[in-house]
Amino acid sequence: MNKRTWVNLLVGAGLALVLALLVDKTSDVNHAEYGEISSLLRQLKQIDAEWNVDVLRSKTGLNASYDPVASPLPVIESLDDLLRSKTNLFWSGRGDSGARIVPLLDNYRQLMASKVELIDRFKSQHSILRNSTRYLPSAAAEVLAAGPAAERDGLIQAVDRVLVDTLVYTDTPDAGLVARVDDSIAHLRKLAKALPDATAERIAGYAAHAETVVRQQQLGDRLLKQLAVLPTARALDELADMNALEHEKLLVSQQTWRWVLVAYSAALLVALGWFAWRLVASYRLLARVNLELTRSHDELKESQVHLVQSEKMSALGQMVAGIAHEINTPLAYVKGTFEVLREQVVPVAQLAANSVQFAQMLHLPNEQRDRAQLQTVANRFDKSTREVSGSRVMDEMGQLLADGIHGIEQISEIVTNLKNFSRLDRAKVSEFAVHEGLESTLLLARNLLKNTVEIRRELAFDLPKIQCSPSQINQVFLNIITNAVHAMPAERAEPGVITLRTAREGDDMVRIEIQDNGSGIPANVLPKIFDPFYTTKPIGKGTGMGLSISFKIIQEHGGKILVDTEPGVGTVFSILLPLGPREPEKSDKAAKADKPVLLAA
Repeated sequence: MNKRTWVNLLVGAGLALVLALLVDKTSDVNHAEYGEISSLLRQLKQIDAEWNVDVLRSKTGLNASYDPVASPLPVIESLDDLLRSKTNLFWSGRGDSGARIVPLLDNYRQLMASKVELIDRFKSQHSILRNSTRYLPSAAAEVLAAGPAAERDGLIQAVDRVLVDTLVYTDTPDAGLVARVDDSIAHLRKLAKALPDATAERIAGYAAHAETVVRQQQLGDRLLKQLAVLPTARALDELADMNALEHEKLLVSQQTWRWVLVAYSAALLVALGWFAWRLVASYRLLARVNLELTRSHDELKESQVHLVQSEKMSALGQMVAGIAHEINTPLAYVKGTFEVLREQVVPVAQLAANSVQFAQMLHLPNEQRDRAQLQTVANRFDKSTREVSGSRVMDEMGQLLADGIHGIEQISEIVTNLKNFSRLDRAKVSEFAVHEGLESTLLLARNLLKNTVEIRRELAFDLPKIQCSPSQINQVFLNIITNAVHAMPAERAEPGVITLRTAREGDDMVRIEIQDNGSGIPANVLPKIFDPFYTTKPIGKGTGMGLSISFKIIQEHGGKILVDTEPGVGTVFSILLPLGPREPEKSDKAAKADKPVLLAA
């Protein structure tokens, strides 16, 4: 392909690429996927709010177990993973939208991880708080049971005060109640100093449980405050708002790209219309040029036919003296034969006249016959008979007539070969015996070969007939044989030899070789021997078209012509011809691709 074709292909590919890009930009947004993302965000926000309520219910004791606090966690993790995958799938490849949404999603996940950690700590803290609170009345009873009777009233009062203050604080955690609980515990510890060691030890354990309840209550308050300020709901709202905002931007951008696509498509349609108009105009011009080329091709083929015929006439012109001699020899013989016959006819004519006269007299009645005249006529008849019979005129006339017929047949054979060689035979295809064609060609070239060149034949006995144009193949044979004779100078001592070989070539071809022991073809001349009008012969001795036309003829028959030469040794022309008629399309393609094979030693 030329440069212009490549440029057109690149331009077309670029336009198609831009169109594909615009179509991709205007592809419909998957509203179902966006709706799934929004639904996931709403579910997460609802579960988050319900989780907060379950934590408070557990704090106030409304939940009998921690299952409501722990159960949302697997659901949240599943929805979070699904939200992550849906978000990445929907927003991937959509410019900066994903870059703005993914950080918000990561922030929410971090906040949710913090919330899960705080709730786990709350569960542990609240479990300790509940256990300590439940054990506190039992611990108070154990202290009172171990206390001395003398200090029982004061001890009961101090223990009850710690118990009541601690339980009140757990129900209504207030900062002022913490000091009150601490005072109650301090008063109980002071009272324990005056009591027996066993009672003091129980009071210490009881006080420690009360302090644990206070500390766990304070820790639980701090965890609830941290949970309360943890902005998971706000993070979900921000994520939902950003999804909605980017979705709106996406719809606006999509509409904009649609308008661009409409404009681009309109421009493409205009361009395609213009190109279509140019293409129609080009096809019209191409049709006109093709018509002119067809006309020129027909004229060229006609010229080629005339050129081939001219080459035939040129070859005949070069051999006309020899052919005239070949015709003149039997013609002179026939002329002499008829002159002798004219001389031999006189006694035969006399014999016939005497025979007629003698027969007429024999047919007369006896009374009308003149015996003396009859005797005279009989003597003349007898004399003529002895003359014709004694000179063997009839035998000589038969031999002369046979010789004359032979001479006429030779003339007829030469004329027939000339006629077969000179006719056009443009497309006439018939069965052709290669050996007969070679012999016919040798007969035409007999004057060139006589007394100068020896013909040797190495012919295959089972060579099949081929389908071809006989006169054209004979012309090829004559051109190559004539060139072979001219390649053997008459003044050299070595006798000239032309060897004709035939053989099968594969299953579908025959090979004809014409070998000479001439001077060979020089290396600088070999590449040009098939060029039209190229000749090494003197002006007037050759047209330079013989081998060119021969190559064209063999090529049109679907065959090949090979040349193997060695300067000073000789040349072999090998002709390969198919057995069957050529296929036009296949032959035409082969004619463009095949070239003569030239080999030089």
